[in-house]
Amino acid sequence: IRDLLNPSSEAGDHLDLREDPVKGMCVAGISEVGGLSTAEEIMNLLLEGNRHRTTEPTAANVVSSRSHAVLQVIVEQKDKTAGASAAIHVGKLAMIDLAGSERASQTNNRGLRMIEGANINRSLLALGNCITALSEKGAK
Repeated sequence: IRDLLNPSSEAGDHLDLREDPVKGMCVAGISEVGGLSTAEEIMNLLLEGNRHRTTEPTAANVVSSRSHAVLQVIVEQKDKTAGASAAIHVGKLAMIDLAGSERASQTNNRGLRMIEGANINRSLLALGNCITALSEKGAK
């Protein structure tokens, strides 16, 4: 896991997924940006992160994303006219861009690109299995 808003960290500095008692599942050490007030500011952060994603050309796509990306936006709203006990409304939106699945025969990938494609496909399969398990659990 890499922080796309902090690309200056060394390539070997990968972040860990942890379970926090307050936040739940989170990435330890990931950039958190506060004080944004417009959709344009959020979009600029999204574009900045996208510039730091890993991409490589393949026969199927000139700018093939070799990674998944997640942007989570948390919006807090508090009534300015209320006193100290005013309710705070919180909304969370997670935007996820998954690297696309690939058939090695269609991309003509060899070597490292073929290994990356296999890893992308494996991670997409694992995600699909998680979604299936969660939906089956919810149906019971």
